[in-house]
Amino acid sequence: MKNILLTLTVLLAVMGAGAGLLPATPAQAADMASLPVVAPAISCDALGHIDLAPAVGAAVHGRKAAVLQTPKGKFCKVTGQIAPAISFEVDLPMEHWTQRFLLGGCGGLCGMTRVGVSNAGACAPALNGEFVMAGDDMGHTGSMTGLAQGEFGKDPQKRIDFAYRANHVTTLAAKALMAAFYGQAPKYSYFVGCSDGGREALMEAQRFPDDFDGISAGAPAALFTVQNSFYHAWNVRGNQRADGTSILLQGRVSVLHDAVIRHCDTLSGVKDGILEDPRTCHFDPAWVRCPVGQSDTAHCLTAEETQAAVRLYAGATDASGHPYIIGGPLPGSELQWALPATAHGESMSNGIAASAIAYVIAAQVDEKAADLTRFRFDDASFARMSELAPLYNAENTDLHAFHKRGGRLILWHGLADQSISPLNTIAYYQGVQREMGVEETESFLKFYLLPGVGHCGNGEGFPQIDFLSPLMGWTETDTVPAVIRTERTAQGREPMGPPPGSHDRPPAGGRIHMAPMPSQPYAQPNATATASRPVYPYPYIARYTGAGDVNDARNYRPVKSPVSLPMTFTSHATPLIGPDNQKQYGVRDDRLVAESAK
Repeated sequence: MKNILLTLTVLLAVMGAGAGLLPATPAQAADMASLPVVAPAISCDALGHIDLAPAVGAAVHGRKAAVLQTPKGKFCKVTGQIAPAISFEVDLPMEHWTQRFLLGGCGGLCGMTRVGVSNAGACAPALNGEFVMAGDDMGHTGSMTGLAQGEFGKDPQKRIDFAYRANHVTTLAAKALMAAFYGQAPKYSYFVGCSDGGREALMEAQRFPDDFDGISAGAPAALFTVQNSFYHAWNVRGNQRADGTSILLQGRVSVLHDAVIRHCDTLSGVKDGILEDPRTCHFDPAWVRCPVGQSDTAHCLTAEETQAAVRLYAGATDASGHPYIIGGPLPGSELQWALPATAHGESMSNGIAASAIAYVIAAQVDEKAADLTRFRFDDASFARMSELAPLYNAENTDLHAFHKRGGRLILWHGLADQSISPLNTIAYYQGVQREMGVEETESFLKFYLLPGVGHCGNGEGFPQIDFLSPLMGWTETDTVPAVIRTERTAQGREPMGPPPGSHDRPPAGGRIHMAPMPSQPYAQPNATATASRPVYPYPYIARYTGAGDVNDARNYRPVKSPVSLPMTFTSHATPLIGPDNQKQYGVRDDRLVAESAK
């Protein structure tokens, strides 16, 4: 009864607050089930001898099991390799397993095996080490940055494993290990990922709806084939002169950002520099162009810089201006732009696009394509980059099977994300609504946009957020996450570029992805919050009530965004979003072959 009343209260708040009926309580929806601890039925050593091949459907080599001592107790750490080359790790609690399993997604093009979970710093079971946790390297080993990160694409089977197979077979292996170790399956299974991990999360819901009960997909690179080619290649080429030098540099974006904040309404009722919905901000970079003949450009942009900014906001287009991508970075994201520090420096977009275009996205490997000056923004290139969309992209809007088995999905994106435009995720969400209907979609999918938050974190907004707790509450006790608390910390406001005065600098051109967390089978606790703000399911935004501390989430209520109606997206990429757009692939005669529709 308590859960029903709580759910009704928060739903009435969200639905009625636009008319001032009832303020929402910005409490974290974390009323998860209380599950008893299950002890191991066999020893950790014995677990290392379990034959996983029947459960996985492939040979499993190099299995090892060893006791892992941690501050949260002992775990049985099992490692191995699923044929042909998917390295995995599963850490099983030996003292306090509360019948839950979690697989964490991998970022970038992966290439490393780590166990852990992000956005769970207030989730008691995750903090206490009560989950079986697993991770895998997506079928290949290598650097997460640089041109070499994509070389696995030379092997067609590794493309399939990266696209969708690796996480699925790792899940099968982990569940077989749990059945053997504890004598039972997990009561609840979860997947949490951001960036490519967000793509992987959606891929699980779309291709393997029985794998997980609850899924959190953050900033998903779901339009993988477009994102890692046209989007990032344009970030490089749209900001270059004919001689290849870069125009707009890291040290100049604050001119743009400050002008955006001066011009645009925050919509929150607080002038704090955070845009609740930057889609309402209609900003023209020409407004900060230096007057003709002015030599002091400290607080304005040159004509050349202004045009570069226009191109970056707009995103990749053909010669006539028709867009190839769904959207570029939104106003307010400027401090997150991973631009070169110098005219001759490289941005991280260069490394992402060069590696993906040369080795991964196109059906045929072409190492010369790593030279982005060869890339053409035309229909022929788009067709070539989209040939394997049914393999890589996670844009299938048909989630009926996931919904039918009782799955819950939290979808989220930072509005200051410059690496993956949040417009992509809005377009996907609207696609699911068109396919399944608004009411059915809302019954199992909640979508949140985080004002001022960059790619998977950082930024000027409130990037510290626990999505796992509300996901568990929704999955286990049907407590609808109608409002979630987000926080700002002293450590969380840095832009994605190099920190000032740092001698241990990230790669030239800024840091697009958050630094990997240490591999460990439990969550890291949240840092001390300096301010908080609620977020509500799309299309609601937070508005200050006019009373109390503006840094306290309790003093805000939900109102509908002025851009609450469905957006219309017209681009070459838009038709890639829809139902029945994925295929199963196999390898024949060393070639990648589409075998059947999903």
